[in-house]
Amino acid sequence: MNDIFLRHVCKSYTTQSTDIMIDHAQRPTRTRQVLRDVNVTFPLGKLTVLVGRSGCGKSTLLRLLAGQDRPDSGEIEIPEGWHSAVLSPDSYVITWTSVLRNVAMACGVGRTPEERLRLSEDFVEMVGLTAYADLTPAELSTGMKQRLGLARVLASQAELLLMDEPFAALDFLTRAELQTQLLDVQKRMPRTIVLVTHQLDEAILLAQKIVVMHSDSSLWECDLADCPYPRNVDEPRLRALKQRITEECRK
Repeated sequence: MNDIFLRHVCKSYTTQSTDIMIDHAQRPTRTRQVLRDVNVTFPLGKLTVLVGRSGCGKSTLLRLLAGQDRPDSGEIEIPEGWHSAVLSPDSYVITWTSVLRNVAMACGVGRTPEERLRLSEDFVEMVGLTAYADLTPAELSTGMKQRLGLARVLASQAELLLMDEPFAALDFLTRAELQTQLLDVQKRMPRTIVLVTHQLDEAILLAQKIVVMHSDSSLWECDLADCPYPRNVDEPRLRALKQRITEECRK
């Protein structure tokens, strides 16, 4: 099994007071516990969605998975040799070159320039940017830039994709289009995805597993692997699920 496991993970942050000190007095510090004894599994090749109130630790958990931070205690087990890639609302793109070459540059080492360009054409097509392949990011809309960011993340060949509210800045139509494209790409090239969102409809439409994080770091989990795509959030089962998730988020 190549699932990802978090076992008894704790994480806190210590900050210093901004008070003005005199006579070389020691500046007071404050410690905030963000994650407390978190235990969760992210299934191989599945799309797991994290939801919960702001400040409950969702983004902190993503940073730990990305290796951008380390837990104070506990264990994070990621398969050996795996790499991760992060997609956020403000996705990273190279401003001075075209969409196609942006993606080609993300295709990883060990390939010739010709191989990278050939591969990049496939990823650009996957996210619906073929007609805009010769444009630079400055000529793209916000939604198109996010498609480009998604294409670059996919081209990186990372086994673990971490998405922190990737569609938050988009209008509802563009958001729906990118949700559909993400599911299409996941069907063609399954990756282990952990996605954070504050939109419950988005969580229900996309997730094969939903994890609700509470402020005390306790979790509520729901397996949706047997719920086929495409989904209609107005179906009775999914309406009831949305209500249950809402109740859990209020805890």
